[in-house]
Amino acid sequence: MMGFEEFAEHVLEVIHAKVGGAFQIKKQTVTKNNSVKLTGITVVKGEADIGSCVYLEAFYREYETDGMRLEEIVDEVYRLIVKNEEETLDFDIAGFKRWETVRGNVYAKLINMEQNKELLGKIPHRIFMDLAVVYYAVARDHAQKDIGTILIYNGHMEMWGQEEENLYRTAMINMRAEGDADFAAIETVIKHIAPGITFPTASSSVSWDTRMYILTNRRKRFGAAEILDKKTLRMIADRVGDGFIVLPSSLHETIVLPPKAKSEYERLADMVRAVNDTQVDVEERLSCHVYAYSRDEETLKIVA
Repeated sequence: MMGFEEFAEHVLEVIHAKVGGAFQIKKQTVTKNNSVKLTGITVVKGEADIGSCVYLEAFYREYETDGMRLEEIVDEVYRLIVKNEEETLDFDIAGFKRWETVRGNVYAKLINMEQNKELLGKIPHRIFMDLAVVYYAVARDHAQKDIGTILIYNGHMEMWGQEEENLYRTAMINMRAEGDADFAAIETVIKHIAPGITFPTASSSVSWDTRMYILTNRRKRFGAAEILDKKTLRMIADRVGDGFIVLPSSLHETIVLPPKAKSEYERLADMVRAVNDTQVDVEERLSCHVYAYSRDEETLKIVA
């Protein structure tokens, strides 16, 4: 059985032959969130340098476990590369180079500061507690269909002639232009997914204070960034109570709890660490800390 590097070179060689010069492809290593490095095959687009990768690690696991034959893997990778090429052709690269065109598609997301030091040296960002606010643009085809996201690098900022402050302001405006944050009791979310599940009533032995809420955005994509919005935090305090707790569930959502005694903070932090270690992919992890809201200061603080 081939090792991963030999496997990747073999897949690239066979796909090179399949492409037959129709477009240029290459193998590259990409550093993803939390310093996760993945190897992929991407279409080379010359000066634009915009395109998506087909990552090979998951395919190699299928190969190792006999989940897919090598020929099936090559065919699927080739299919995805051709699909990505077609989508890239329909992407307005010239428009992406103009700030006035791209500004309506710029959004913020939160990532872990410590785990992304190398990446943060290459991208515009600002620090928020133990996190970093970074930025991405939604890529759209000519029909304005969402076809993916593009992380914004320092080079993009230079191309647009913009500073990080304006990027942040634009991202916050765009976030609210899509509507209010999606904030719902966890039982509401679960009932939507599994309607047959029942929950204790307020009159049962289970206290109302045990309720949990999910905070995200309408797209459910990088929705943890909703904790940046002061208006949203005030709304939650009105509903749940000043001093409410935020647990960083993933890049895409956070869990909100009613105010807790300080003696419970470390237990909650242990719970977050356990969930991160066993339930959340490394690339999706946000933080292992616990945050609490202060209405007087209108911000979150690390409490454990």
